[in-house]
Amino acid sequence: MTHSVRAVDPSVYTRRRVLVATAVALPIVALRKFGTGDATSNEARSAAPTASPPVAAAAPRSAATSNDSATVPPTTALEFDHDVGPGSTGAKVGALQNRLIEIGFDPGPADSVFGPATERAVWAFEKFILDTPPGGVTGVVTAGMWARLNEPIAVRPRRAGPGSHMEILLPQQVAVVYNDDAPTLITHISSGSGENWCDVVTVDNDDGTQTEHGICGIAVTPGGVFRFERRVDGWRNSKLGRLYNPVYFNYGIAVHGASNVPNVPASHGCVRIPMHIAEYFPSLVSDGDYVYVFDGHKEPEVYGAQLPVFDYPDPDYQTATSTSAR
Repeated sequence: MTHSVRAVDPSVYTRRRVLVATAVALPIVALRKFGTGDATSNEARSAAPTASPPVAAAAPRSAATSNDSATVPPTTALEFDHDVGPGSTGAKVGALQNRLIEIGFDPGPADSVFGPATERAVWAFEKFILDTPPGGVTGVVTAGMWARLNEPIAVRPRRAGPGSHMEILLPQQVAVVYNDDAPTLITHISSGSGENWCDVVTVDNDDGTQTEHGICGIAVTPGGVFRFERRVDGWRNSKLGRLYNPVYFNYGIAVHGASNVPNVPASHGCVRIPMHIAEYFPSLVSDGDYVYVFDGHKEPEVYGAQLPVFDYPDPDYQTATSTSAR
């Protein structure tokens, strides 16, 4: 499948730098309720790992329990007399985008145009703040949702501690990056579909060549405690698909940009994020940062650094493996 990199307005980078700086200065805020929805998302398959196995947290961060936390107050009292959604434009959309940015979501540039980036930020708000099931999101902001947006919003991590870490919530299909327990990014994701799959894939090799393989696997994103361990700039063709700016945390499983990030789990095991966020996501995390993957069944520390479901050769693949220059 061919993907193209979407052009990004330079203001996105400026706005994100401001957002990160502001978010880091925020005090700890209130814990989100973790849903008990279906944990069907998971993705993990890579033949032989090229890096050392992920290391489980020897002394995991403690769960954040304090309720004495500041919130993000609203900055606008604009009245919503009609719904806004994909395709809408105008002052109300601009106010919505600015409010989402204040809380930690990324709707793209605050340009008063309700495009795909804003829709996915609204999806994340519906799932993370309103506890809407992933398949039930609408992307439409009603007067009632706008009223909730303009209430104080509290966001704090499940695992508290200094520095940065990421929490991936599979039942909600949302991920959050925290820095010193303040949210720097809350994003919609699409993780493993839970399905058995077989595909013919082209893989980028380290020597600059490409190899075609017939591969099968199970699209699972395992719960557990991991660390970011390596990254690739730009596009990479892997056994799990075509990844943009991937940051790996469990063998071949990575957080990466994708042109298709639907409102349901759909990946082969990786954690897909919107392309405009993938442009700068690697700058928010460092190799060695913890990644906590919550599957809705057990706490991540119970699993430790749970191994992925590794891929295997497709027995029905007829063409011999071929190698060509990239």
